[in-house]
Amino acid sequence: MNKIERVRAALAGKPVDHPPFTVWYHFGTQHAPPEQTAEVHLGFFEAYDFDFLKVMNDYDYPMPGGMETMATAADLKRLSVFDVAKTPMGNQLKTLEIIAKTLKGKAFFVDTLFNAWNTIRRNLVKEALSALMADHPRELLDALKIINRNLIQYALASLDRGSAGIFFSVPASAEFVTLEQYEKFMRPFDLEFLNAIQGKGEMHILHAHGEKLFFDRLLDYPVNAISWADLNGGPSISEARNKTGLTLVAGIDHVKFPNISARIIREQVRSSMAQAGNTKFILAPGCSLPTFSYPPLIKAARDAVRGK
Repeated sequence: MNKIERVRAALAGKPVDHPPFTVWYHFGTQHAPPEQTAEVHLGFFEAYDFDFLKVMNDYDYPMPGGMETMATAADLKRLSVFDVAKTPMGNQLKTLEIIAKTLKGKAFFVDTLFNAWNTIRRNLVKEALSALMADHPRELLDALKIINRNLIQYALASLDRGSAGIFFSVPASAEFVTLEQYEKFMRPFDLEFLNAIQGKGEMHILHAHGEKLFFDRLLDYPVNAISWADLNGGPSISEARNKTGLTLVAGIDHVKFPNISARIIREQVRSSMAQAGNTKFILAPGCSLPTFSYPPLIKAARDAVRGK
């Protein structure tokens, strides 16, 4: 099987010669031009012979003009719908265009996006988010609506440029929000986003981020696969297999990865494959690997999944 055939078969529940494999980490190229970011990604893909490429997305969602901090309800009202191509997010779109030309007909790539709640937390309000959820829920909901519109616009542009799908990061986990907060500030926007891109792209992956997941509340999301840290908080692959028919993306301990031996990594791979069964499984880390993860360890995981 070639790389595209293997991924398509795994997503469709058809037999595969071996599960698709990939890993990812943050390259720190958010300061760099698109050409450099694309080159780093493509070099990473070629070096490890992955079955598909997860493109990191570290260009920033922009602050409103003239602001460097957002912390109040009044600040939230400065947010607006914008042309994503004219923001730093446009650099990511240019990166995708370069990657698409190189990988066309050879392999899929997926683009990474953080959901609206995580975007406002990571890029805009930072430590003020807890207070805004508690004290200004209406203004925060209005802000999340605007951000979600921009994310949808961006995702459609990404798919138009050749992304096979969106790797959609959702921190639906108790270390970030309560279940009530998730239901109010996260889930409705997640579903709006995913419904807007449904049918466009064939490899949408929900990344359930965190170690105290509200896992069962995510299983009706309209995606092709679910990624989570089965070895860091769970559920296990076998437990997840009993809960959902989605393709499972898991198997490698991303936290301990750089500090354990190739032998243990190979054992993780064998265990995950035994739990997952013969298809609807992609071997991958539970989240981003540390950037100092050594090449022999990544190659050991790759070779193990291929029976070498």
